[in-house]
Amino acid sequence: MTEMTILPVSQTISFFRVSDLERTRRFYAETFGLKTVFERDGKVIILQATGESFFGFVTGDLPASQPRMAALTFVVADADAWSRHLESLGVATKGAPIFKADFGIYILYVTDPDGYTVEVLEMRAPGWPHLANA
Repeated sequence: MTEMTILPVSQTISFFRVSDLERTRRFYAETFGLKTVFERDGKVIILQATGESFFGFVTGDLPASQPRMAALTFVVADADAWSRHLESLGVATKGAPIFKADFGIYILYVTDPDGYTVEVLEMRAPGWPHLANA
């Protein structure tokens, strides 16, 4: 068996769709003491759970008949390197990394074996709490 090179992951974000960002912010701030470290135009808020772990919340309809949206997000230093790495492992992606200016991210999407979205992204937005030793 050959030794596999694993690229580093700096931070993690777990995303959830919610119906009201402000209500969600208040709940997590007042109940658990989480602080908002990033937000974008009423579309997304990211709260810091621990030093390098975050919860992201995005707005959207929550039909009763639909499952709740969730995504695993790995914050990395080089999404292009991850794209090449995934390709070398034979892991299908949803295309090359793309820049989403509205959110300040450079992102690559993968689907895990159970259909969950996995995001591999470089956070390029000003104000994001990057890893201190990165």
